[in-house]
Amino acid sequence: MNLVYVLLTALLVVAAVTMILKKMDTRLTFLFLGVIGLAVATIVTGTSVLGSSTTGSMVLDIFDVIRAKFVSTIQGTGIRLMMIGGYVMLMNHVKAADVLALGAGRLLKGIKNPYIVLALVYVVGAVLKIFITSQIALGLLFVATMLPILTRLGVSKVSATAVCVLVGGMDLGPNDSTGIFASTDILDVTPLEFFMNYEIIVAPIIIVCVAVFLAIYFRYMDKKEFGGLTFSEDAGKETKVSDLGVPAFYGVFPLIPLILVVAFSFVDGVKMDVITAHIICFFLFFFVDLLVKKDLGVIQDNLKQTWIWMGNYFNNIIVLISVASVFAEAVKMLKGIDVIANALANMTGASLIAAIALSLVGIGTALLTGSSNAPWFAFGPMAPPIAETLGCDVGLLLVPMHLTGGLARCCSPFLGAMIAVSGMAEIDAPTLCKRNAAPMTFAIIVCFIASAFVFGL
Repeated sequence: MNLVYVLLTALLVVAAVTMILKKMDTRLTFLFLGVIGLAVATIVTGTSVLGSSTTGSMVLDIFDVIRAKFVSTIQGTGIRLMMIGGYVMLMNHVKAADVLALGAGRLLKGIKNPYIVLALVYVVGAVLKIFITSQIALGLLFVATMLPILTRLGVSKVSATAVCVLVGGMDLGPNDSTGIFASTDILDVTPLEFFMNYEIIVAPIIIVCVAVFLAIYFRYMDKKEFGGLTFSEDAGKETKVSDLGVPAFYGVFPLIPLILVVAFSFVDGVKMDVITAHIICFFLFFFVDLLVKKDLGVIQDNLKQTWIWMGNYFNNIIVLISVASVFAEAVKMLKGIDVIANALANMTGASLIAAIALSLVGIGTALLTGSSNAPWFAFGPMAPPIAETLGCDVGLLLVPMHLTGGLARCCSPFLGAMIAVSGMAEIDAPTLCKRNAAPMTFAIIVCFIASAFVFGL
């Protein structure tokens, strides 16, 4: 019977991957296959997929799983993402994120070595990803602000543009949708706790190692392809804060939510939820914006647009998380993962094998689709039970799964940020993918080694 469980689970997973790679709607794929998987699990096991919480009808229980997943997602992860997503889009819309990026760029102007500047641009961008969660938005900001700086220093346009894609490679921070999902739906902790106890331990190691690698590798590639430093005549006009039409202090607003959450985490007896922090920031920004612009109409328009952005997050992210949870439940109920985990339990190095195997799903999907969200939302919840079976720290499985897919997507021509950045910089996307292949392969290897060292000892 165990073989049947494994075969059915594998068939369901292969079907999902195949449908996604054939460009079928991911949400429909997970929902459709999730229902089929739950139905098959009910037939094969002869028990309700809801266990003791059954509605009284095993057929009705299949659809009640969908209800339960949507309700739990919207009440937990969903409302957080809608609030954060609305605020992030508002900061992009009013150019506060642009001001923040320009301010970060000014810190690098005093450094003369072009490839040290390039490495630091990557570090600054990786840190800013915590506050500017959209990889497309961050990439385009860096094309506008950092690309002229790098090309004026002699870095080739290919290398300078490539780093504008790489800066958004890792999904980090308590504001990121994947991090919020991990904290609320997988580990039942706060987003800040997940960030501090898992991401922040491994991510800095990756960032520093990749920064050093970029400085050496991009210098080598520029010398190999262009004979050394190149000084582009079409580097573009350097953007200044005055060109944006907003006060320089607007660059502080993207930072405030995280500052509030972190600051109140040190205050005994007071808890600052991510949602509460963003609500405060909404009120603070609209009040300040009204004082600056003295136009209530602008405030009303921005608020109306914020509701639309929040709705888009529901449509694009929250629904995906909900139906991916249904699919994950179907995989769980088919018991194939449990059978494999139990078989690996006594094998030497089983935990690392499991970490690599789970991560490869995200890496492969990211390369072929340009997105690592779907496999993360579908397979991320499996990490805790597998880790429990193998007797290892859940971080050993969870952190590589979370980070490597995002790193791998930077080599995909289907990545939204790749398409947007290459188009804005007027460079072929495949050229950037080729340039990013070695650094991201290196980053993935470092991620596995760092995770094994931190969580495997």
